[in-house]
Amino acid sequence: MPGSLHTRLRHLWRGVKQRCRNWLQRRAQWPDTTAPLSPRRAIIPLLLSRDSIRAAVAAEAERSGRPVLAVERAARAELETICADFSPATVALLDLLISPALRHLYRHIELRGFERLTTLSRTHQLIYLPAHRSHVDYLLLSWALHRKGLALPHIAAGDNLNLPLLGPILRRGGAIFMRRRFLDDALYTELFRSYLSLMLQRGHTLEFFLEGGRSRTGRLLPARRGLLGMTLQAWQAAPERPLALVPVAINYDLCLDNSQYLRELAGAPKTRESLAGLLGASRNLLRRGDGAYVDIGEPLLIAPETHHAPLSGAALGIELLQRINACAVATPVARLATLLLASDGISCDTAELNARYTRLSALLQALGVALPKRDPSADQAIHAALKRRQLSRIGPRISASERQAAGLCFYRNNIAHNLILPGLMLLFSARLPAPGKSTITRLLRGLLPYFNAEFHLPPALLEPDAISRIRRTLIDHGLLREEMRYLRIGDNPLALLLMRTVEPILLRHYLVVRILDQQPHIGTEQLLELATALARRLHPWFGHPAPDYADPRQIRQLVSQLEAGGLIQVEQDQARVRRDLRPLLRIGQRLLAATPLQECDRWLRSH
Repeated sequence: MPGSLHTRLRHLWRGVKQRCRNWLQRRAQWPDTTAPLSPRRAIIPLLLSRDSIRAAVAAEAERSGRPVLAVERAARAELETICADFSPATVALLDLLISPALRHLYRHIELRGFERLTTLSRTHQLIYLPAHRSHVDYLLLSWALHRKGLALPHIAAGDNLNLPLLGPILRRGGAIFMRRRFLDDALYTELFRSYLSLMLQRGHTLEFFLEGGRSRTGRLLPARRGLLGMTLQAWQAAPERPLALVPVAINYDLCLDNSQYLRELAGAPKTRESLAGLLGASRNLLRRGDGAYVDIGEPLLIAPETHHAPLSGAALGIELLQRINACAVATPVARLATLLLASDGISCDTAELNARYTRLSALLQALGVALPKRDPSADQAIHAALKRRQLSRIGPRISASERQAAGLCFYRNNIAHNLILPGLMLLFSARLPAPGKSTITRLLRGLLPYFNAEFHLPPALLEPDAISRIRRTLIDHGLLREEMRYLRIGDNPLALLLMRTVEPILLRHYLVVRILDQQPHIGTEQLLELATALARRLHPWFGHPAPDYADPRQIRQLVSQLEAGGLIQVEQDQARVRRDLRPLLRIGQRLLAATPLQECDRWLRSH
């Protein structure tokens, strides 16, 4: 036994040495991916000498009553935390460690759209804006850019990651540590803005997560406009080159953070990052996923000469989220989750699930949704999900336990934005008494802004002919059929599954409108609290747990769109109904099942 162990360790050491030699040979052939950098010790004095920062220091000293030198020392300490300390040697070492870890964690890593960045980087200032669903995101994107020979970005990261040992390593890898909220601190805001401005003036690429934090639900979160607006202001103050805002979609067959998200959505407090916690979480790296997908969306190009007025971070944030969804891949596990969660009893015969998976994949392709380059067959996708314990097999049937179903909601939500309009069209065709084409088109156009506010629909779904294109696609795939002037559901089980996918979402919209109709003058927080509690109570009627269903952030987006549409007015955190909501309620009552609507009315009467 000792001899056998010794032989194994010797072979392992030889393999590590050979891998290091191979990596060094490859690395010598790569282009230089770093822009010239001033030493960090030179950048900080340069920033402190800027007139804007000196003025902010003086203003803070006058406001707080502290000596100017004391405030300047505090400003220097803040810059010591903020400023990156990029080190090519550290990046090379990290790549040597991270590359095999990622390759072990994900058997297939697919990269799309990077080719356009090589040309774009020669003429534009690049700002990467990836979706944020896991701590792996920034490692994966930096690894991909390094592989493609592109300049590594400086990454805006929360100061919760500035931990002992880890913080200095991340800073040398390009991390810019920032407070989560700081716009109410004038001095800190000026320090951060000045540093961003300096980075942009020197042509360094930047990266930050548009949503601010990780999405616990699998859907994109609303754009956090503060950092985007600050970046745009810094660029407009001295636009050396045109700006390219680069949306990036990142999806996984296995999200390592999913278990943590389930706990938090169930009410557990967010786990504070710590070195011990990160070391404990590192055991996740021993797990095996199948696919990780990094997709570069259509960049949003901004030329200095075309934008003299201040740019709107709010409008650009919405458009960038839509572009992220437009380039996202429909992963195999997302398709399986969509099908299984809409099946009776969260269970399906294996052969039938195979057939449904094939039909859904064909439909998504026809709708213009990207599938993986190495897209597995239905059998392979099911086998992989069973191996990852995302699904269970009971005899000839594939099913999901209550915990597995809750976890699958995350993956289903990755592609929900692609299925909202097809599902609604099918639901209208099945439930309306006279489902004429013009009637369905009119209803969909009326509801489109509300679903767009929540799901950030891809730009193609907002085009004038989008509804007619979806209708033709559903007819071609046998989900709809034309009977004279009306649309009827086709003889295809996928039609029922898509209806079941969108019905809970439509019900949640109905709940908010029903509460507003009952209480035309209500505090916004009370409205969110009531709608959240009611949604949590009603969702079990759909047969599976969905911890994200009552997420108040989704409901808040709907309330904001009701205000934008002129249906309500919000002043001083009070919502007041401005228009008659009964026509909307009547539509909901025609489309939704009677049981949850009756339970909704009963619950509201008692509350």
